[in-house]
Amino acid sequence: MNKSSMGMFGEFKKLLGHSMIYGVGAVIVKAISFIMIPIYTRYLSAKEYGVIEILDATISIISTVLTAGFGAAISKYYFYYKDENDKNQVISSALIFNLLIGIIGSLVLCCFSTYFSMAIFHTKEYTYCFQLMFATLFFEVCFCTPFSYLRIKEASFLYIIIMILRVILGLGLNIYFIVFLHLGIYGIFYSGLIVLLLSSIYLVYYTIKNAGIIFSFQKLKELLAFGWPLIPSNLGLYALNYSDRFFLSHFCSLSKVGIFALGCRFGSILSMLVGQPFTLIWIAFRFEIADREDVKEIYARVLTYLEFVLIFLELGMSLIIKDVISVVVGKAFFEAYKVVPLIAISSLFFEANSLFRIGIYLEKKTTWVPLTVWVPILLTLLLNWFVIPRYDVMGAGAIKIFAYFSMATITYFVAQKFYPIPYEFGRILKMIFVAVLIYLISFLLPSTSFCVSIMLKSLLTMTFPVLLHLFNFYDQKEKEKIKELYLWCKKRLYAK
Repeated sequence: MNKSSMGMFGEFKKLLGHSMIYGVGAVIVKAISFIMIPIYTRYLSAKEYGVIEILDATISIISTVLTAGFGAAISKYYFYYKDENDKNQVISSALIFNLLIGIIGSLVLCCFSTYFSMAIFHTKEYTYCFQLMFATLFFEVCFCTPFSYLRIKEASFLYIIIMILRVILGLGLNIYFIVFLHLGIYGIFYSGLIVLLLSSIYLVYYTIKNAGIIFSFQKLKELLAFGWPLIPSNLGLYALNYSDRFFLSHFCSLSKVGIFALGCRFGSILSMLVGQPFTLIWIAFRFEIADREDVKEIYARVLTYLEFVLIFLELGMSLIIKDVISVVVGKAFFEAYKVVPLIAISSLFFEANSLFRIGIYLEKKTTWVPLTVWVPILLTLLLNWFVIPRYDVMGAGAIKIFAYFSMATITYFVAQKFYPIPYEFGRILKMIFVAVLIYLISFLLPSTSFCVSIMLKSLLTMTFPVLLHLFNFYDQKEKEKIKELYLWCKKRLYAK
């Protein structure tokens, strides 16, 4: 194996190491959060679950504007500067801006809580809910810079510890407020506000302690110049993610929103456990390796390997989801299982889109990013208007696949124009073909008990990498690595 190949696999190992830390942490966080699903679906109605989803969607869209695209901008300019003082100025200037804009934005929006309740729900009933959500908005905006700073410093352990403590505290408070005090959806908002307050105090302190308070107007201008063009695209992403909820609420019911939201939660869980942890470290890592001679090959392989993991795991989830949901959730939410495979498919294109953007960022062509989002969102809004009234949650799931596919396609062609990367689409198509084949075979399995069904479907899922070998998917380097891994595992096994 040549030196370049060894170096490339070394970079993969480093990236994988941090991603695994984030991944393990995310698994723990999701496992803890998963405990709340039976509670939510038994102590809250589908309508109340739908209300929570609409409120979360609204606050996410607003926070996207207030954070001004600083997540990507901080990573870009932190590595752009070589002097440590300049790096600290980037972090400090971003934090000060976040704090100021967060305070102003939250106070102004609280004054319009009644308007939001009337505009979205056609009633003043949820005014207090919006007031609570806008209070938490300040802390959401404050998190932007500290979380980016933790990723940049590759403080993955600290990041995960904070996330786990937040979820444990939130879980305890949710159970107390919902189960014992019977506060319903208000209990969720109270616990969220308390958790955000406590964690933001520590994160802001940590950032100031390590980066100091060194404001630079010039650095802030650079961050805004890079980040502001990303706001329309980030808004578009949230519109792609959440617009279907508003259409379901308008044309169907809040109960349908609750069922669809639960299906999305299950369908996107692997994207959260794999894609999101990977993205957390990839945001900074992609710029860190930009000067390598073999960087384009690394970018291409990263997409292939990420899609491999996602397709493999989401295939297994799609096979067992009906069995799982029948046990985990309340009867009112059972139909959510139908949505899960559609959301799982859409997540493949969503993750691909985030990787395709690298060329746009490297060449500082962020003014093109809105095009990659707003063309798909306009098409999606049009489809939502015509499809959701007829096919409700299933139509919303199918549209989400179209939305992320069209977004990834446009992003790919725009990025290739400025920074061509030789992605391995032939190999990715092989993976999709094999996954579809296995999924169709699963319908031939006999109906049986829960445990036997899970076992059979899990075994069927494990044939995925084997069938890929029959389709000549793996190249020689990968076969050597697989052989090395096999011999290492065998050695460890016999050593015991």
